[in-house]
Amino acid sequence: MYQVSLLVPVYGVEKYIERCARSLFEQTYENLEYIFVDDCSPDQSIEILKRVMEDYPARKEHVRIIRHEKNRGLAAARNTALDNAHGLFISHVDSDDYLDCNAVQLLVDKQVETGADIVSGNYYIIRSNKVTKVYEPPYENQHEMMLATFAIRMGNRHIWRRLINARLYREYGIRPIEGVNFMEDWQQIAILVYYANKVARIDEHIYYYNRTNDGSYLSIFCHNIELWRQSVESALFVENFFVDKEQEYYNLAHRLALNVLKTRMSLAARFREMQYFEELKRIIMSEYDDCFDTIGWDNPIVRIFMCNYSLNGLYRRFYALIRGN
Repeated sequence: MYQVSLLVPVYGVEKYIERCARSLFEQTYENLEYIFVDDCSPDQSIEILKRVMEDYPARKEHVRIIRHEKNRGLAAARNTALDNAHGLFISHVDSDDYLDCNAVQLLVDKQVETGADIVSGNYYIIRSNKVTKVYEPPYENQHEMMLATFAIRMGNRHIWRRLINARLYREYGIRPIEGVNFMEDWQQIAILVYYANKVARIDEHIYYYNRTNDGSYLSIFCHNIELWRQSVESALFVENFFVDKEQEYYNLAHRLALNVLKTRMSLAARFREMQYFEELKRIIMSEYDDCFDTIGWDNPIVRIFMCNYSLNGLYRRFYALIRGN
């Protein structure tokens, strides 16, 4: 059976890395390569990882730990792992999350059965007070997965819980932008699905997404203007990719970018970030003044991305928030 590379960025996860590593080393699938990228983690994460490795001598020889000379962020860590992976297929795992022990085997079995370039599984969201099951949207082919990927629910755009043909990354040069670390999943998954010849999904829940990490990007997003900027850059990057592709996909990317811009304007208003609010307004006024006239507006899949009030109404609403009205 072919080799699968498990790619794991590591930064500030000393409370979680042991659970993650053990779930990877205890996979029932045998032919695995492990690439951990130490993005200059400031804690004991790597020391803990090395200690755990000693309990799995058969896996240890297949582990590589690559250290960045300086902290470069999540996107750069993903890229370093991709550049050093040798597996025919790869799977991304965040180091504060963990896998079911049969995860890789189930994904590979489905890939062998279907010949798919991308195989996706369901996942759990782990919070401090509950565990939630999340299901991959139903789709039968690449086009339907594209539509699901553009849906407003962010869970459709996670890069983890999937088995991905490494050929897609190599052949099409797919890489997230270094330094743009929020929504970096989105920079990859939409383009990967676009180029995939065939996709598939499994019914099992195989991935445990940890939402208890207070240091994660998602946890600090609402109070971090730099992450707001990065999320907008990710959305515009994807929109730009689709600008010369099929009109239907471009229309969806166009509206999703606008939705991101609007929600970031809302955050700017809420936290009184007036300069950034004006910056986003200029982008919308210069690039998105046609947003209500774009072909495909009547598509029910598209309508969920847009509210039915005018841009002028949007600005009045947000200015009222800024003034405290």
